[in-house]
Amino acid sequence: MRADGAREGLRQAMAWLHTWVGLLLGWLLFAIFLTGSLAFFKHELNHWSRPELLGHGPAAPLDAAQLAQAEARLHEAAPGAQSWRLTAADERRPLVQLGWREAAAAGQRARLEQRWLDPASGQLLKPRESFGIGEFFYRFHFELRSAQQSRWITEGRWLVGLATLFMFVALISGVITHRRIFKDFFTFRPRAKAAQRAWLDAHNVSGVLVLPFYFLITFSGLMIMHTLYMPAGIAAVYGLKGGSYFNELAGDPLPRGRGFNAAAGEGQALPRLGQARWEALLAEVRREWPAGPRSRIEGVALLREGGQTLVEFSRHEGDRLQYRSPRLIFEAESGRRLHLADTAAPAARTYGVLYGLHMARFADWPLRWLLFGLGLLGCAMIATGLLLWSVKRAAEDDRRGLARPLGRRLVDTLNLAAIAGLPLAMAALFYANRLLPLDLAQRPDAELQVFYAAWGLSLLLAAAWPGRRGWRALFGLAGLGFAGLALLLAGPWPMQLALGVAALVLLGLAWRCGPRRGAVSSPAPTASASLVTAGQGD
Repeated sequence: MRADGAREGLRQAMAWLHTWVGLLLGWLLFAIFLTGSLAFFKHELNHWSRPELLGHGPAAPLDAAQLAQAEARLHEAAPGAQSWRLTAADERRPLVQLGWREAAAAGQRARLEQRWLDPASGQLLKPRESFGIGEFFYRFHFELRSAQQSRWITEGRWLVGLATLFMFVALISGVITHRRIFKDFFTFRPRAKAAQRAWLDAHNVSGVLVLPFYFLITFSGLMIMHTLYMPAGIAAVYGLKGGSYFNELAGDPLPRGRGFNAAAGEGQALPRLGQARWEALLAEVRREWPAGPRSRIEGVALLREGGQTLVEFSRHEGDRLQYRSPRLIFEAESGRRLHLADTAAPAARTYGVLYGLHMARFADWPLRWLLFGLGLLGCAMIATGLLLWSVKRAAEDDRRGLARPLGRRLVDTLNLAAIAGLPLAMAALFYANRLLPLDLAQRPDAELQVFYAAWGLSLLLAAAWPGRRGWRALFGLAGLGFAGLALLLAGPWPMQLALGVAALVLLGLAWRCGPRRGAVSSPAPTASASLVTAGQGD
């Protein structure tokens, strides 16, 4: 009896922890999961964001002539560039992308410029100014950032890390709470008379169905930012040489910078290598990575570090789980090979595999769609948990004859704004990308201001209409918005098809939230109770 009582006491404690940990940051977790799921298609969304590029391509495989041509165009467009990087075309990025930094003025940060190469003419293409829809979803997923303002990045990452930790605690406590976790997996009663039972079944099924995926994506997400959350261990081992830790994680034996760096020699023009030097460098790269689909070159960079000019070749990441592909570094002037940067240490390799599993850059199209579907299941798990909290307390208040308290009104409003308002804000972002004036100053920031403004308006509507009417209005507006995107705005047919499917799903949810024959409604239905009642059959 004592053991049974202790187990029941543990389950009750875990149930309390699961409920409140899941509620406190559940709305943010829903947004993180949804934007992270869309980030699996970051490149495709970014390409749609720049319709001026849609009629060009695909580019030919990377060779010395293409590198020499890109170098020539760079020196024409930005003779004072301090570093540049070329990203080769592949099946997800049909055009070669060229980015560079010029010397920054006093008191200002160097700005990254991006262009794309027209494969037919070799000219640089400059599409509309846009942060990129896919890039924004990707960045929002882990730092809640805006387009050009970086002052809140660290705070955003801390908040996302806290939400991820809460998610991990909620998963563990949820497993401990459910005594019949496998039996519940096979139990789903959407037409149950008790609304609480229907939503509990939906929460259990969506939670248990792909539980290993939730643990993997949550734990790996925490590990990616471990240097931000747990710096004490690094400081204890490396002391003032903390940069060596990051070099070891990157498999780089030299104390080099990260990404674009214009250290020594700033203000001087980069050397122009020419086609003959590029041919010699590519020949050396091919000796290390023989030509084939599993050893493609993804990027080429020319940058200054440590008082010398370096050429860096990075291999495509699509052939292995581990994040960050191997990189070959050469001295630019002489063409002398310096070293191969790759992660061989067990700790660095473990970290790289966890990072790679979270990013899924290795995934082909079927696997990418599967991961997207698993992410949507995670959204469903979070949403049903949030709604279940309101439904349970609504039933208790109805039994006692109590009016809806302030706390439950607040939760109902946030549920509505987070679950139904976020798709509406996303649709507004798509429209802003296409409809804002092309010559608008700070256009990327303006796109995201439209996104946040639409989300804020959905919160106001949720506060005004916290019941069935609000759910139907927000889902309906979002569905009509995505339908217009699919029918009226041009784009690749897979993208337009996906937008159309999103419209059908959202309009279907709006219809299910409307009045139903035989549905029981209360005089003042809450947001969550109304949605549940709408889904209870005919």
